[in-house]
This record gives sequence, structure tokens and C-alpha cells, in this order.
Amino acid sequence: MIRVDIETIVMASGPVPSLIVLRERKDAEADGAPRRALSIQTGSYEAASISRGLDSSQQNRPITHDLFVNTLEQLGVKLERAEVNRVDAPIFYARLVLSTPADDGATREVAVDARPSDAIALAVRANAPIYVEDDVMNRAGTIVRHHDANAAEDELRQFDQFVQTLSPDDF
Repeated sequence: MIRVDIETIVMASGPVPSLIVLRERKDAEADGAPRRALSIQTGSYEAASISRGLDSSQQNRPITHDLFVNTLEQLGVKLERAEVNRVDAPIFYARLVLSTPADDGATREVAVDARPSDAIALAVRANAPIYVEDDVMNRAGTIVRHHDANAAEDELRQFDQFVQTLSPDDF
């Protein structure tokens, strides 16, 4: 499993789907590999709910995701993590991993299937980590190139030098 953060939420309206972009954490670059990102399409309501969960201000009335997290807390259940664990393009699948105290004092984990948008919306409200299965990231993710300002300036300088050497006969 790969730990990810929400990089951005692209809000859309009408028939155009919204987009949630999850990015691999920076510590993944420690081995020199470029980071990856995963884009998941979702409805505008779901995207708005995730965005609202990221906003730490309290709302007067809880929506369904707030209600679910409040219910878990009242029952003594903790949302340990959200996992995007499968893809059958273009559909992603997820699960919530919940922990509950057992009668013997130990902790018992239970996994519950969920839509990725619901899993992410709940995770941001419960301050739980979000993970993506490595196979899902490999199949549906994209490589995020690190933007190096010095390299971009160097490339622009080289291009400028090249353009200055051109003559009309080169065309």
C-alpha cells in the first residue's frame, strides 16, 4: 500500500465529472523514484463533500459523512485508514478499515467496502490516512515529474541560443 495525500479536487458541474487527484507522499522519492498520482472521477456532490471535509471549520448541520464519523466515534470505533484497493477501469473500488475494541481488550479490525469518494470524504473528516494499492497505482496512476526551475531556465536558455543561430535558409 502507498500512502497518498489529496493533491487537488477539480470541481465540475452538469454532466462533466469532478476529479480527485491523489499524490504519492514525498517520502516515496527517497529512493530516487518519481512520485505518482492517481486521478479518480466522481460526482460534483461527492467532490464538494471531500472539499468540505478538508475545510476544518464547523458546519451548523452535519451532512451524511459527518453523521457517519460522529456515529463511529459514539460507538467507540476508529477509522484507521481508507484504501483504494482495486480498479476495473474506469471504476475504482475502496474499503474502510475500522478498529473496534474486542471483549478481551484487544483491538479488532474490520474492512468495509466503500466508494472511493465516500472513503476519502470519511478519511479527511476522521483525520485518517489514505492508501492506494500498489497495483492500482501502477495500472491507473501517472508519473509526476518534479518541476526544477533551474532545469527549465537552462532549457529556455539553450532554446534561445538555438533560435539565434537559425537563418531563413534553415526553413
